[in-house]
Amino acid sequence: RDRPRREKGVMRSAVRAAVWAAGEAGGGGRHVWPSSGTASRRRQNENENIWPTTSTSTFATRCSVQQRGDVALASTSTSRFWDLIRFVESKQSLCVLTGAGISTESGIPDYRGPQGAYTTGFKPVMHLDFVRKESVRKRYWGRSMEGWRKFSRCRPNSGHIALANMESTGRVNGIITQNVDRLHQQAGSKRVLELHGTTHEVVCLECSYRTPRDAFQGVLEELNPPTADADVSGKPLFSTAQGTPGLQRPDGDVEIDVAEAFSVPHCPKCSRGEGGQSGDGILKPDVTFFGDNVPRWRHEAANELVRGSDGLLVVGSSLMVFSAFRIAKLAQDLGIEIAVLNAGETRIDEFDGLIKHEAPIGETMTRLVRHANL
Repeated sequence: RDRPRREKGVMRSAVRAAVWAAGEAGGGGRHVWPSSGTASRRRQNENENIWPTTSTSTFATRCSVQQRGDVALASTSTSRFWDLIRFVESKQSLCVLTGAGISTESGIPDYRGPQGAYTTGFKPVMHLDFVRKESVRKRYWGRSMEGWRKFSRCRPNSGHIALANMESTGRVNGIITQNVDRLHQQAGSKRVLELHGTTHEVVCLECSYRTPRDAFQGVLEELNPPTADADVSGKPLFSTAQGTPGLQRPDGDVEIDVAEAFSVPHCPKCSRGEGGQSGDGILKPDVTFFGDNVPRWRHEAANELVRGSDGLLVVGSSLMVFSAFRIAKLAQDLGIEIAVLNAGETRIDEFDGLIKHEAPIGETMTRLVRHANL
């Protein structure tokens, strides 16, 4: 009668040890607790093929195998985390390059993640289409007006705050960000280069007019008040596209259909003829749309930050966009060591000497600041 008890004790110990090993690594192992009852185990066995049909000693053996696998995964993850710590501790002037992955924990979707924009039918606005077609401008500004309220309320997460703390200690000499959300500045970072611009400013393509996006929101809502929710034909100004019910996009707009009745304001400076200007200046966010080029001065500023650093830390970016990849390529060409913290593959995974850690960004950056000798 003691034998079944001993076997059950082995089983429970093995399971607890496996869970403990995975917990030490911040998770990562897949553990399913057994349900009581033979019928329940049989159903799980049929569905998942992980439950034993013979004896508890067989289950204990399988738990032992899984435990060894979890320990190996935990060891690898822990090793890569400490590699990241040693990388940061060995640098005195880090250049940081961030992408959409650092802002997902603030409620802003990324592009290429499992729940990213490209997996839900996202079609980016092309620069030439925006300039040439009024219908495209109506669609963009209509979607932006509806999405701005939520987007502008997003706040920095622990990843942004950790980088701001690293900058305050002098460890980081500057941040190059692909993001347009200004969360780094809200977190307290001072030296931030917005590689692709920002949605927080609106500019005229014809003259020097510039206005904050918050102020422009008031203009949009005045021209398209909530009470005027339909045009003269009775068609709603906004409607939800089937299959994508108001999805928030990385640049702050939402996935909705915008009616022709939506009004887009023109540049007030150009339309009033100030300074010899005349015409209807096109207003757009100060963002580099797809198909446009990053301004030369931004590239030069990014290159200077890289040249003035002794290490490049990439956080939350796959580097698939060439304007970001070329920064990492410059660092490699200059012999500057590179480390990556990202949740998936990147364009530079095959770079020689690359230090890479795949883990949740906010939690990992917080642990990094806590453990590193900064």
